[in-house]
Amino acid sequence: MFAQAIALNIFLMLKCYTRGVINKKSKMFKKIVSNLPFSPALVGQLGFYAKRLRKEEATRRLALIFVILTLIVQSLAVFQPPTSANASSQNDMVNGGINSIDNYLSSYDSNIRNLKDVMNYVGITRSEIASAQYSSWTVGQKASWGFVSHFSYTEGERQYNVYDNSGNQITTVYSRPLRLWYDSNAKINGWIGESKTIGWFAIMQECGNLVTEPMPNPKTTPTTVPTTTETPIITPILPQKCSVNPQLLATDEACKTCPGNETIWVNDKSCIPNIIRSKKAVNISQGYVSAPTVTAKPGDQISYTITITNTGLQSASTELSDNLSDVLEYSTLTDNGGGSLNNTTGVISWSDINLKPNESQTRTFIIRILDNIPATAKGSSNQTSYDCTITNTFGNSISINIECPAPKTIEKITSELPKTGPSENLIFACIILALAAYFFARSRQLEKEIRIIRKNTNMGTI
Repeated sequence: MFAQAIALNIFLMLKCYTRGVINKKSKMFKKIVSNLPFSPALVGQLGFYAKRLRKEEATRRLALIFVILTLIVQSLAVFQPPTSANASSQNDMVNGGINSIDNYLSSYDSNIRNLKDVMNYVGITRSEIASAQYSSWTVGQKASWGFVSHFSYTEGERQYNVYDNSGNQITTVYSRPLRLWYDSNAKINGWIGESKTIGWFAIMQECGNLVTEPMPNPKTTPTTVPTTTETPIITPILPQKCSVNPQLLATDEACKTCPGNETIWVNDKSCIPNIIRSKKAVNISQGYVSAPTVTAKPGDQISYTITITNTGLQSASTELSDNLSDVLEYSTLTDNGGGSLNNTTGVISWSDINLKPNESQTRTFIIRILDNIPATAKGSSNQTSYDCTITNTFGNSISINIECPAPKTIEKITSELPKTGPSENLIFACIILALAAYFFARSRQLEKEIRIIRKNTNMGTI
């Protein structure tokens, strides 16, 4: 719209200029030239006219330059379309999404964010990715994969640790039901392929995340369910492979489950028996009520308490951290409870702790809801981003509704918005460019004609 307004002003200027000055000057030029043979003294007026013409040429050149600059700015809207300011998420396998399968393969070949390692771990080859076709699918019961934990184990989220051939952990990836992000009947666009290892798979266009059919359950499952929510870590089952370590055969003697957590391998670095995590939150500003039961208002203070318990018979050492990236979209951390906040990832962490049998430790931190709630649109790749809800998971998930500002309204109601897209503006700007170029060329032509006439006059040929 800005570029169109500039082009319109230039067009009106040129139109007025054409009807007024150009017509007047053209008539003056013709009159002087036609009377030169009868009155040679008119050569002086022709010189005056030449000076004025040079000034006009400079003005036309400036107008032409501005039109060209306008055209360049407008072309950016066509060749680089604007995207949502909240289009990328740390959860994305390809930051900002993809526009072609070649774009995805470029990140795959460069192993950006360990994308190639994750796909190899799942069992999808490069040729299978390259053969994927653009289409759409229904959310249904499918699972999506990403790099950030958003939900709890009871909601269906599973964590997978990816290791290299030397046994060093490369990255961590999470899978969860796609319906936690979208409505079950929603249609998702992307590329659909078929893998010999896991069967149907898809790659989401808006974030590059992997989508698969529901992963099979482990061959062995815990016989009891703790009263508080635990966050086990499981490994996907590949055909004829160990259910808790796909790098081993099912018949291998090392294929054993972790004591107290039968969903992971006994030698996995995450094998910490009987470590149970839980979390609660209270709204201090509204009378210390349970935070999920009320809507948080601007300026409210919310206190989070995380608890980690060792229910086993041996001491266990574990990391202690909590991801607050979604929480900090609408709040600031006012009391870190002795922890350290990473402003880039939004993770608050404490020193590693060693828990004795039946020992529990708690950490408490406080956030304050922003006074001015941002009206940022919901994330295009992360549907939980800026959705007027802050969600946090530490064993169990806690979601708190935020009192967001009312949606903006349009005072004037129209049946149809004007068609002022980038393509129309670009065509209009090209027309203005052609007009400006014509008048500039015409000005230079007149100046050349004057030089020829004055030369001929001085030589006596006129």
